[in-house]
Amino acid sequence: MATIQIKRRTTAGTGPLTGSTGTIKAGEPLVDFNGEHLFIAKADKTGSVGTPLVESDYLKIPGVAKVDTQIDTKITALGLGTAATKNTGTGNGNIPILDADGKLADSVIPKVAITNTWVVASQAAMLALSNAQEGDVAVRTDINKSFILKTTGYATLAHWQELLTPTDSVTSVNGSTGAVTITLAGLGGVSTTTYNAHVAADVHLTTTQKSILANVLNTRILSGAGSEFMVSQAAFDAAVLSNGIKLYQYIDSNYTPSVVKYAIGIDTTKVLQPSSIIDGGTY
Repeated sequence: MATIQIKRRTTAGTGPLTGSTGTIKAGEPLVDFNGEHLFIAKADKTGSVGTPLVESDYLKIPGVAKVDTQIDTKITALGLGTAATKNTGTGNGNIPILDADGKLADSVIPKVAITNTWVVASQAAMLALSNAQEGDVAVRTDINKSFILKTTGYATLAHWQELLTPTDSVTSVNGSTGAVTITLAGLGGVSTTTYNAHVAADVHLTTTQKSILANVLNTRILSGAGSEFMVSQAAFDAAVLSNGIKLYQYIDSNYTPSVVKYAIGIDTTKVLQPSSIIDGGTY
């Protein structure tokens, strides 16, 4: 039966037995209490000046304290930080893991939609928006309506929610909708008494202004058997006495607004009078 010899370093310092003296056997352990290591000889060897015993002739097994120190030193050197000691998961203090798409799960961070607006001319064009995501809006020019993608799946019509236009405060005027033109006849419903009362009130016109309008006469010049309408200005000028009519214009300020009046008379030199001079004689 084989005998295992355990050696102990008794000299000062740390490390295994090295140098030009001494003999080791394969598998033979050597305990280093100073350095807190266990060394195991790899093969039989006797130290000499030409081939001394060296540390590489042993397997080096550190103690627990040494292992802890070496691990801490390695973590610090790699800059792993405290995240290296955290468990993965979605709980408090855990490190979340990315999914197959390289994104965080919805349970870790809710989806954040950056809304894009797409202008399309038909339903088919809306359902072909392959880049559309939840929250994107499609403006349909064919029906003047807008739709928002409420869930994933741009090609499904049911996934698009119509955005309803708020109801305006005025939906119709006197029963009419659209572009409404208001006329007095279209309004109706105003009683004669109410209308007359409004006219009588000094709301839009003062009493003086209404009096002026009430006294305006519709004046016309009529022709009869004793008159003839000429066909041109030249024919008219040739058929009348030159300067036979005298005109005078004046402004009557007794009215508000003032009235322009004209005085018309026949030139006395153009007609016979009760006492006229003809060829030097008085008749």
